[in-house]
Amino acid sequence: MVSQQSSREGSERFNELVQAGRAALNMGNRQQAHDYWKEAARLNPFHEQIWQMLLDVVDSEEDRRVCLQNILQINPLNTQARRQINQMQARKERAAQYRLERIEARQVGARRRRHILTRAIFLGLAIGLSGAFFGVVLSILLYGR
Repeated sequence: MVSQQSSREGSERFNELVQAGRAALNMGNRQQAHDYWKEAARLNPFHEQIWQMLLDVVDSEEDRRVCLQNILQINPLNTQARRQINQMQARKERAAQYRLERIEARQVGARRRRHILTRAIFLGLAIGLSGAFFGVVLSILLYGR
């Protein structure tokens, strides 16, 4: 008897939190809605809709991922949650690929700059040595007699 009463009280509290969260969201208070729904999720973590509601008010990518994973754990057939989590993974992979491409492009640019600098130094040395050689030859021709 006691467990039924506590279960009913927990269910009533859960419903109150859900309604309070909806009211807070309707008034534009996302943080308060988040707090209410987070508490409701603690009371009933196997309620798919509470995780969907939380998904609407969380800000970080990691929090969104947790909500979607919980939804899929409760209902593996939820195609919308599966699609969203796949899109998140694809975005993450594209971002990682983009970072790798940028690093590679910087490395290629650095190699190209080193190559140009090396060629410029050798060309400068060659011009300097040829100028010195020309000066020696010219002085021998002019003053060597």
